Parts: sequence; structure tokens; C-alpha cells
Amino acid sequence: MGIYIIRVFFVIIASLTGYFYLGAGETTKIYGLVIGFVGSLVVIGFEMVLEKIPFKKIVMAVSGLLIGLLTAILVAQFILLVPFNTPTQELAVRFILYVIFSYLGIVIGIRSVEELGFLFPYLHQMKGTSGDVIVIDSSVAIDGRVYDLMKSNFIDGIVVIPSFITKELQELADSSSDMKRQRGRRGLETLKKLQEDDATETKFYDEEYPEVETVDAKLVRLAVDLKAKILTNDFNLSKVAEVQNIKVLNLNSLAMLMRPKLMSGESLNIKVVKEGKEHGQGVAYLEDGTMIVIEDGARFVGKNIDIIIDTSLQTASGRIIFAKVR
Repeated sequence: MGIYIIRVFFVIIASLTGYFYLGAGETTKIYGLVIGFVGSLVVIGFEMVLEKIPFKKIVMAVSGLLIGLLTAILVAQFILLVPFNTPTQELAVRFILYVIFSYLGIVIGIRSVEELGFLFPYLHQMKGTSGDVIVIDSSVAIDGRVYDLMKSNFIDGIVVIPSFITKELQELADSSSDMKRQRGRRGLETLKKLQEDDATETKFYDEEYPEVETVDAKLVRLAVDLKAKILTNDFNLSKVAEVQNIKVLNLNSLAMLMRPKLMSGESLNIKVVKEGKEHGQGVAYLEDGTMIVIEDGARFVGKNIDIIIDTSLQTASGRIIFAKVR
């Protein structure tokens, strides 16, 4: 709200300045008012464009511009040792040199923003020689378990939240689909909890990689640039990252490893929640989501019963345990 008040105030001041200082008569005063008003809108438009550009790129672009202008002045002094026929030719040479070196300075400055990370201490600290930087994707944010893992110090390091992940979650939260909206909002809530918790070190990273099309490819590129690990639930992203020698922490793999190893013959008390696909079968679930298929358990739907573990089967989607009523 405050920025809009400042912008309105700037438009009024610019318009009044044009009215009182750019014209002598009534007609010219009106022209001055219009010039001041339009000029202020142009400046505000330019400021809004700059708002979308990462701050470090703006700093590097300005630094490159200053270095380019300094280089142009030095080169011009050298070239102008050769006499020109007219002052106009001399001015033309200076102008051309200033334009060329200013352009080169800005472009080189923007492209060198990552290599010159020492100018941005927070960026330099994130670059991972120690491997303690973790980039998270949207699936992990939606899952929500990353917050508990960070709070328990099970995962230690700097959590990096890329701007394109935040943007992806925002698009989900604004979706017309109720399920997608819930997923997006849950993901944004997880990011908010990570950011507000002083016990977790969380940094937002605003590099967009506009030349890279997919979000997964951007994540891989960011992990390479920061020498970071990727924390994800996405099987395909895990494989792509591993091909490029990026360390991947997969929460689903961790959950599977942490599941209790129920052995054949062990007893368990559990609630039967529904009937199975085969006649007479009942289905129950462990707390971690592992499905238990109970022989002759259909008649106990909605009740807690004692079962005996028979066998287990590992599938692509997870583990299935087969049991019978005790």
C-alpha cells in the first residue's frame, strides 16, 4: 500500500513541476503539466520493470555500465590522439565508443553475476563446497514433512527455495481445481513455516533461468550452480539429477527405509478399513501407509483385530503385507 502512495505523490510532484517550470504562458503550462504527468508514468513503468529483475543483476549491470564508461573514456583519449578534421567527427567517435563499451559492460556484468558472487556475501556463502546446501522442489513443499525433518535436525544445512518453485506453488493455489488449490496452499504454508522458524536456515533464491523450459531442468541447473543437493519426492527428477552427478535426497525412499521390518509370524493389532479385491479379503494400513491384505478379514471391516504376518511383497508403488486373522 505504501508504494502506491509514494507513486501517486511522485506523479503529483512531477506534474506540478512541469506546470510551473516548463512553461511561461497558460498554454505552455498545460503542455508542461502533460509532460510532467507522462514523464512520471514512464519513470514508474521503468521502476516496475526493474522490480522484476533480480537485485544482484541490477547491481552488476550498473557496475558493468560504470566500468564500460570508464573504459570508453580511456580508449577515447587514446584514439583521439589522432587529429580529426572537425569537432563533429570527434564527438561522433566519443559517442560510438561510449555506446559500445556501455553495452558490453552491462551485458558482461549481468552474465558474470554468478562468477562474481564474492560481491554478494549471502550468495557466496550458499555456494556449496561443504555440500550443506539443499534445494527443495514443489513436491517436498506440498508433502510438508521437510519442516519436521528440519526441526528435528534430521536434515541439516541451508534450505534454498527457488523463486520458480514459489511461482509454481502460487499457480497451483490459484487453480480452478479444488485439489490443486489445496496442494498449492499446503506447499506455500510449508514454505512460510520454514521461513518464519528461526531454528531453520532458509533462503529464497531469485534466479529464474528463463532460457530453461521445465521446472525440473531449472532445479538441476540451480543445484549445479550452487553445488547443492536436491530434496524431492519426484522419481523422474531424482534419476535426471543422478545422471548429472547431483546428490538427491528422496523423502519417499527415506520413508520406505524407515518402515518397520515386520517379519513372518509376527502379531499385530490393526483396524480393518475396507474389503479387498478378492472375495473375503480385508484391507488395513500401517501408519506409514503400507497396505496390509488380510485373508478372511472382510467380515471385520471397521473393527480392530489381531493378525499374524504371513509374507510381504515389494512393488514399484510400495510394499504390500499379506496376513491372516489370528
